[in-house]
Amino acid sequence: MSDRNEAGFERAAAKAASTLCQAKSVTVVAHIDADGITAASIASAALSRSGVHHSVRFVKKVDDEEVRRVNDDPSDIVWLVDLGSGSFSKLDPMKVVVTDHHRADRSSRARMDLFSFGSDHVNPHLYGLDGSKEISGAGSTYAVARNMGSNNKDLASLAVVGAVGDLQDHDSGRLVGYNRKILQDAVEAGRVKPLIDLRLFGRQTRPLHSYLAYANDPALLPVIRQTYQASFQRADEFENGDRKLISSFLAGLGIEPQDGSGWRSWASLRPEERTVLASALCTCLLDAGHGVRAIRRLIGEAYVLDPRLVDAPDGWLAGPGVNCDGDGEAMPNARALLDAKEMATLLNACGRHGRPEIGMTICLGDRGEGLSEALQLQTRHRNALREAVALVQEGGEFGIKECEELPCLRYFHGGDRIEDTIVGIVAGMLIGDSVPADRPLLGLANATDGTSTVKISARGTMGLVGRGLDLSTVMRKAAEAVGGAGGGHDVAAGASIPEGTEEEFLRIADGIVREQISR
Repeated sequence: MSDRNEAGFERAAAKAASTLCQAKSVTVVAHIDADGITAASIASAALSRSGVHHSVRFVKKVDDEEVRRVNDDPSDIVWLVDLGSGSFSKLDPMKVVVTDHHRADRSSRARMDLFSFGSDHVNPHLYGLDGSKEISGAGSTYAVARNMGSNNKDLASLAVVGAVGDLQDHDSGRLVGYNRKILQDAVEAGRVKPLIDLRLFGRQTRPLHSYLAYANDPALLPVIRQTYQASFQRADEFENGDRKLISSFLAGLGIEPQDGSGWRSWASLRPEERTVLASALCTCLLDAGHGVRAIRRLIGEAYVLDPRLVDAPDGWLAGPGVNCDGDGEAMPNARALLDAKEMATLLNACGRHGRPEIGMTICLGDRGEGLSEALQLQTRHRNALREAVALVQEGGEFGIKECEELPCLRYFHGGDRIEDTIVGIVAGMLIGDSVPADRPLLGLANATDGTSTVKISARGTMGLVGRGLDLSTVMRKAAEAVGGAGGGHDVAAGASIPEGTEEEFLRIADGIVREQISR
């Protein structure tokens, strides 16, 4: 389906809402990433408010075993959120509601004439909307929840977090498409405030020197170095490292990195200080020859979350400062829940390290033990990502591979050294940074579920998509050819294949990419 049909999408959401509200019992099945966790939270809240008995469980994928489990579930309805479209033709259409944004399997698309398919499969791709950037799995779930009760508008804030966690604001510097409708609901509910601001990660929690030093889209530390040398000509300062350099840079702008409460974050700066610093950073980028494109990457929409999200108790925030260790390095901080990008990262940490249910309790207002555990998981998540990226960058057995036999892609195989739940994040961090973005990057890792399979995550760029790349098709076709399964989006997709079939999979995937891009 290619014609854009928002009205049809919303009718499907309304019909699915009716199905769910009439059910006596519902099992919610959700994916483990930030989008899936927020989708599960939206579904659970909407069902609770409608008085529908339900349970929630999280899964990494919908394979044949999960299909059987769904079809045999004793609940009246199984509601699959942020997954299910790729396997819909295998599911009992009278048993399931699917709110997803990944590409539907071909058999499902061929069955669009069936009323049950059209009513209880809520997927933007079926109605001409782009699920990779216009609406997330949480957004599709919210479209249903909004029809389940007039009091569910506050749940739009979770759909905003899900979309940001799915990087749907990345290419345009803001949420676009159907996400704008969802954002407007969140604003009207008083739960989200969009700001034109710097889009760097860590607005709420990172001390200023870390906020600037770790920025990589665009990278700011190199241009600050260049400006500092040109403006201050104080070579002796460099002996104390980049923190001293950034502190001197800030001092030159009249901005103190600390106050009586400790290290200051970007969010704690006065508006005039943010204006001065943002202007200086733009000047640095232009002086360094980066041009307007870098400015557009730096400045866009940031999404500030209300502390009441969703049913959080009043007064849970401890104070305005940034939690740091003695050296001024950022530590896990509850203020991450005040920024959509930071909250999404916190939820990802929960899901990727085996505790997605903790992320859901936070979405639904837990600011006690659940939040404390999530912050500990975030530390583990950061360490795991740092170690995995370093492992790949070091080269050798786990490094990036490229060869004449596979001219259209690069890959790395983390084996058992990189967790299968974070291999996609690692690939996304590497491509366009330390790895050129002229072809897709595939990350492989051994599955940890005891199934003797290999998890593959593929990442591309919108520039490659513009040339014809569709990783969803690549992953699906190559995986099916070796006895596995795959799917996803055009710019990011995944697959699961039997151990020992990696070489054949890569050969087939390379051929499909070559055909797509040449076409």
